[in-house]
Amino acid sequence: MKSILFLIACLTLSSIISEAQYSRFIITFKNKNGTIFSLANPSQYLSAKSLARRSRQNIAIDSTDLPIVSTYLDSIRSIANVQILNKSKWLNQICISTTDPVALTIINSLSFVKTTAPVALRLMAPIGRDSKRMEQEQPTTEKINNQGSFTANSINYGNTFNQVHLHNGEYLHNQGFTGEGITIAILDAGFFGYKTNRVFDSIRLQNGISGEWDFVAGEQSVNEDDTHGMFCFSIMAANRPGSMVGTSPKAKFYLYRTEDVSSEYPVEEQNWAAAAELADSVGADMISSSLGYADFDNPSFDHSYAQRDGNTSIITRAADLAARKGIIVMNSAGNDGAIGNDQKFVACPADGDSVTAVGAVDANGTIAPFSSWGPNGAGKRKPNIVSLGVATTIAGVDGNPSSGNGTSFANPNVAGLIACFWQAFPEFNNMTITDAVQRSATKFNNPDDRFGYGIPDFKKAFAILIAKNFTGTLSNDKCVTTFNWNGKDNNLMRYDIERKAGTDTGYTRIVSIPGLTAAFGLNTYSFRDSLKYSSPLNIKYRLKQILPGDSSLVLIDSAIAITSACAVSSGIMVSPNPVKNNINLTINAVEAIQKMSIGLYNMSGQKLYSYERSIPAGLFTHTISAAGLPSGVYIITVRNNHKIIFSSKIVK
Repeated sequence: MKSILFLIACLTLSSIISEAQYSRFIITFKNKNGTIFSLANPSQYLSAKSLARRSRQNIAIDSTDLPIVSTYLDSIRSIANVQILNKSKWLNQICISTTDPVALTIINSLSFVKTTAPVALRLMAPIGRDSKRMEQEQPTTEKINNQGSFTANSINYGNTFNQVHLHNGEYLHNQGFTGEGITIAILDAGFFGYKTNRVFDSIRLQNGISGEWDFVAGEQSVNEDDTHGMFCFSIMAANRPGSMVGTSPKAKFYLYRTEDVSSEYPVEEQNWAAAAELADSVGADMISSSLGYADFDNPSFDHSYAQRDGNTSIITRAADLAARKGIIVMNSAGNDGAIGNDQKFVACPADGDSVTAVGAVDANGTIAPFSSWGPNGAGKRKPNIVSLGVATTIAGVDGNPSSGNGTSFANPNVAGLIACFWQAFPEFNNMTITDAVQRSATKFNNPDDRFGYGIPDFKKAFAILIAKNFTGTLSNDKCVTTFNWNGKDNNLMRYDIERKAGTDTGYTRIVSIPGLTAAFGLNTYSFRDSLKYSSPLNIKYRLKQILPGDSSLVLIDSAIAITSACAVSSGIMVSPNPVKNNINLTINAVEAIQKMSIGLYNMSGQKLYSYERSIPAGLFTHTISAAGLPSGVYIITVRNNHKIIFSSKIVK
């Protein structure tokens, strides 16, 4: 018995001695038993913005959302020489600071404590080295000359045009999608000088920086720390037309420092987890992180390749939980691709199942040698996508354009464009957005371990979600074919209905219907095709949506059978009725009309609109804008040589 007690005492002493060099520890709790909160009343512990995101994406509240049990925290606080640095309710753990071995012994004896593990050395002066995460990511000292104007676009990008154009990102910007309404939390090593750097003048004036916190120093300022986060921030938020414009210049940002560049220890992963939870609380839609962890100053903490499996490290589990809460989590893949062996594979949290890991290519689409490889330790496809990470334009500390290399810069470049993309399609959840981005990429059909799914194309991604939003039907009643559909559009777009009958060799466009409103949104349409054929036949129809830039989507492609002859007669149809913005008039003319006139009248007989021309035999369509008309009843007429051949009431 004495020998056993002596052995226990020796082991305890050995443990205390081995931990004496550490001052920061992770305390993990066994459960959340005894919590005063309930899943049925989440407003007690989740912010309104967090709840709104979950509601919008149909995400259930679960036990990870519950706060850490307050009595557990009170017990830890009551122990002498212990300070709680931060908490993670998702992982049910806290980070503490103490140098007192007696305090650790007491903590380990608590019935609700699951584990106690050191995560960082005693606080000391900086060791004097840069974090391994920053390798190959320092900017060049040479300034970049302005590359000229790009007047075909709505934005004069200057030096950032190539990194936007690599993804057809200007396609989003030209339609007004610049990140407005999307909130991005940037987790990094510091944002040196961002409060005075002129490249951020615009976003400061527009109150685009919503908050900041330093999880390393425990203070509300990130302006005096490392430059790395500032570089990444500039890729998204810069707004100096003709010099450099970021990929999401109208987004809102939170700036969080989680990385301590003076050393590398797992405490930084815990900082990241706490920052991700704060991002959730303040209502962030996205996390952009250009950090990664695989090897540490003390090799005993290293994450082996097998452990980079998407489910093991603190930071990866936190990243996947953030995605589970409806946040898009973007992270750089890592810069160890040229090292070889197991070190070449993606770091944490890029290994996460629900994390979009971003590798680096040059402007020609060639993979950067330093870009880390996939798959992750469990064999899952990594990286997910790639972006410009070679000679990426960033802001220097003086506000002038500079350039740098690294997956750290590839990540915010494409993350900003994803923010613009989500602005266009807020009705979809985070996973649908990132899936569409991957499907648009150059190697989606043949992904590999360097590119993942390749370089995203946001013009293609836009079309993918346009098609996903579409619902429509095609029906036929004797000699009338009816289209009913809902589509997302604006007045820069239109719908073409095409018809091919009998022995026709090609399709003929029978009507072109412009989008209803200037704002991009979901609208409802209806169109009837009155047929005139002397014998039964098969007819094929196509409904196409024409997007800006001459892109077309075939949304309905269907055939119908006309089983009896359709009388050859004139037909005139007006739609929609009631009308909102545009009146569409369709005339099937048996023969040419030499003097056709259209009139629109109010119920007092006042002519509000007139149009006159000759039309050939066949199909003729005409659109009248009703957007400026007050609500009421109107009469539309069609005349042939002053003889009324059609009259109908229209309700606005």
